[in-house]
This record gives sequence, C-alpha cells and structure tokens, in this order.
Amino acid sequence: APVSADEALVYAKAICGALDALHKKNFLHLHLAPELIRINQRGEIQVSGIANAHPIGAGLPRKLGRISPLYNSPEQIENQPLTTAADVYALAVILYELTTAAWINGSNAPKTSAAIRKVHLETTPPAPNSLNKRIPDHFSLMILWALRKKTEDRFKTTTELISALALAIRVSQDEIPLRADPTTAPVTSAVLSEWQFLPPPKPSLQDDAPPLEDRLAVLGAPKNKKARFNIAPIFFLLLFGGLFSLFWFIRPAEIPIELPETATPFLLSYTPPPTITPTPRPADPRGGRIAFTCTRGDYNQLCMINRDGTGLTQLTDMAASNYYPTFTRDTESLLFASNRNGAFDLYLLAFNQQQVIRVTNNVGDVVSPDYSPDGRTIVFANRVGDHPTAIWMVNSDGLNPRLVYTGVRDIVATAFSPNGEQVAYAMAMGIPQEYEIFIMDANGRNHRRISEGLQGVGGSIAWAPDGSHVLVHAGRFGDKNIYRLDVNTGNAVQLTDGGNNAGASYSPDGLYIVFNSLRNEDQADLYIMRADGTNQVQLTFDPEPDWGARWVE
Repeated sequence: APVSADEALVYAKAICGALDALHKKNFLHLHLAPELIRINQRGEIQVSGIANAHPIGAGLPRKLGRISPLYNSPEQIENQPLTTAADVYALAVILYELTTAAWINGSNAPKTSAAIRKVHLETTPPAPNSLNKRIPDHFSLMILWALRKKTEDRFKTTTELISALALAIRVSQDEIPLRADPTTAPVTSAVLSEWQFLPPPKPSLQDDAPPLEDRLAVLGAPKNKKARFNIAPIFFLLLFGGLFSLFWFIRPAEIPIELPETATPFLLSYTPPPTITPTPRPADPRGGRIAFTCTRGDYNQLCMINRDGTGLTQLTDMAASNYYPTFTRDTESLLFASNRNGAFDLYLLAFNQQQVIRVTNNVGDVVSPDYSPDGRTIVFANRVGDHPTAIWMVNSDGLNPRLVYTGVRDIVATAFSPNGEQVAYAMAMGIPQEYEIFIMDANGRNHRRISEGLQGVGGSIAWAPDGSHVLVHAGRFGDKNIYRLDVNTGNAVQLTDGGNNAGASYSPDGLYIVFNSLRNEDQADLYIMRADGTNQVQLTFDPEPDWGARWVE
C-alpha cells in the first residue's frame, strides 16, 4: 500500500544522509535500490551495499552485477558521465514507489530490460498524487522534478531534494525523525503523532526578532514615545488583595467562559456613518510599498520594499513559514497565513503596535486570503481534514468563520472583486500544478469558468482596479507568462514573453504590475512592468526566492 508524504520523507532524509556522505567523498552509490535499504533494531533507516560506490564523473563500470536496472538514471543507461543527479534520480524512483505503490510507469514494472530502458528514456511518469490522493501537489511535483530525463533539469544534490520535499509539505528538516518502528514498517502513526514541527506561537514579533523595531522604523511607522511605568508593584498588590479576600469570602465556583480572540482592534467591525469621510492619503513619492514572501533560510518570511527599490525590509524572522501577505484597507497592518502554531492560520502584523495578532484559530489549513473592499470580510481557501480545499470567509475580527463553496477539486487562490460583489478563484482540474479560473457571486452562487482555452494556468489571481479583468500566469511547465484575462469574455492578452513568470498583481492605480520571474538564472526575483507589459525592470536581487507580491500606496 502507498505511504503518506510524511512517511516517505522519513525514508528520504535517512537515505539522503547516507548518499551525502558518499558524495562528499566524491563517490556515487550507483545501484541504489529498495533491497539495499534496511531498518535496524533501533528503528534507524540505513543504506547497505556501499560496495556499489563509484567515482563521480565516470561512466558505468563494465560489470553491472545483478542489480535491477529499475532504478538506473537515464545517463546510467546511456553510459554517460555520472553526477550526483544520478543518485537523486534513483532515490526519486524509490519515493515514487513508496507513495504510489507503482513503478514510474504508473503500473507494475516491465519484465524486460528493453521495456525498462524505454520508460527511463522516453516516458513521463504519471503524477504521484494522481495515484495517491494523500500526496500534496507540491510534494508530487518535487518527485517528478527529480525524475526529469536530463541531468541539468534535476535537483543537483540530495540536499536540494530533501529541502524541496520538506518545504512542499511545510515541515522543518530538523524535525524529520531518523527512526521508524520496525514492527509496523515503514513508519508508524505512533511516530508521526509525536512529531512537533514548529514551536508554539509567540506573542509578538519583538520576541521573534529583536531588531523588529528598527525594521519598522525604516517604514516610517510611528513609535510610542510615552514613558513607561513599572506595573510589578501594582500586580503584587492586587495578588495580595486577592489572596487575603479568600479568607473572608466563600465564593461559588465560577464556570469559565471561553471568549473569542480579539484580532483587529483598529479595524472597524461596522460600516462607518456616511457623513465621515477619511482624509485622502498623500501619494507616496517612492511609488508605494510592496509586501512579498521572501524565502530566507529554512522558512518563508515576509518582506517589504518601496516601488523605487529602496527600503528593503525583512518584517518577520520566525521559525515558521509565512505566506500570502495582503494589506488591510487602512494600510496599517499586513494580513498573512502562517504555520507558527502547526496548521496554517491567518495573522495580522500591526505596524504601529509592533506585534502579531491571531485572526483565525485552527479552522483548517488556510491559504490565499483577501479583504473585501469595505475591509469587513476576509475570503480565503481552506482545507479541513481530508476534504478538498474550499472557499471560506471570516469577519475581519476573526469571528464567524464559515464555508462558502466546496468545489469538485482543491481551490488554491481567491480574490474579491473591487466592488465586492464577486470572488475569483483558481481550482485544480486534475493535472498537477494546472488550474482553471472561475468567477462566482460573493454569496457562493452563479459560478462560471473564464479561462477556457488558456493552457497551463497557474494558481494565482489578482483583479484589475477597475474590475474588468484578472491577472493570471499560464503556459508550459517551466515557461509561464503573465496574461490579462477578461472576466466577461474570457479573452486573454499575453503581457510577458519568456522568463517563467508568476504571481502578478496591480499597483493601486492600475498603471503598473509587480510579478516574480525566474529569468535571472532561475533565481526568483520581483520585477515591475507597465500595465501593457512594457518597461520590465528588476526590483529585488536576493539569491533566495522572492515572490507573491502585493502593492499598496
């Protein structure tokens, strides 16, 4: 029977450790196969058969022995010089079998060497999650990436592979156990139940990152200059008074009442009187701020930069991943999804208060939040248990989380229309990493597909300020471009040409678009272009990925 992604990751980490030790000595395993993997009495996963080690850069030895070619890489079969990518391929074949209970042809392995050779050299494996629905899309995609035919297209090292697999299911590499229970091989639910991937949530970013105050100062956030007083004496006085009163009063036992968490004290929970008109905000001479997800080390953090490229600031520095930043309507806070307490929930980074405030509490696994135009409602995609990821909404104060629409497959992105009457969403259509774009009324009715004929649509959406169209990315895998998709006709206009682009969104005035691209030697950076696709300019230059940008004045 196929195993889960978590179980496969335990094997992958142990095997990668053994292979990495060989690679550091300039050797390959060459004949890595499941029959060489064992679990000892202590539950440790080990790789035997190290006698099969072979120098990196050499071709196949003349005597291959009796090892099955089922796990040989295409370059091994063609007797080309070998690199560490050959071991990555062999391990990917094993992981494919673990997660699907099938060989890389999607069925039983062929019996003849010629048939095996043909699959390795010519056949694209079916996506693992098409055979095992428990496998997440990104985990499935990473296995396929490691199975690419050309050496240069694969992960170059086992470190890259295990990092990609761990990130795909949102766990820390350090927390992946090295032991399994041999009595219920391969990895038991008892072992998995003891995993603690992330530390509990912390009360504020000042605990996560001491220099946060300095970071927010760069953004011009006001600081509280009032003198502080010591509350310790008052605390102890009240404590003493409470203890003293116990000797004089007999009070009935009180039943604790669980109160909802207050999330956004500065966001109004009601529509303000029409006579109150907010003072217009002056135009930012730097062109506004752009918030984005910046991968730094083992985790995804939140960063911000000015439109002119100045003021690059890393806002979070915590042992958790943070995605999908979007500004509140008053632009004083940043809403985002984070797994700092296990599953992904919504949090607010309040600039003035210099703290993180939790908005949702264990509602599922939350992604892609967006505010309604009046700021009172948040729409997001949410996965609960084994059900498909569906569209949910919650009040901006965190109250009344509710299911709005469940599609036939996972929904990975949501966005309110500028007038708040509709929601655009991207839903999987059975092909890994490909989606279709739909529009529905904000009450969950009247669904219609608008991406007919556009091939290879990705999982991000952003509305134009006038509501006439949405920005999406589409195209062949590894060669996506930004398109403008008309919400009424479905007509698509291509805005970029090459570079593997994604995650586009408009500036508030609709004159510019920010997006991420891999055109700089496969390094994910942010770029800005005019709304018609001209004048494309690189904005960030960090060697680690920058993506998922949102713009605010």
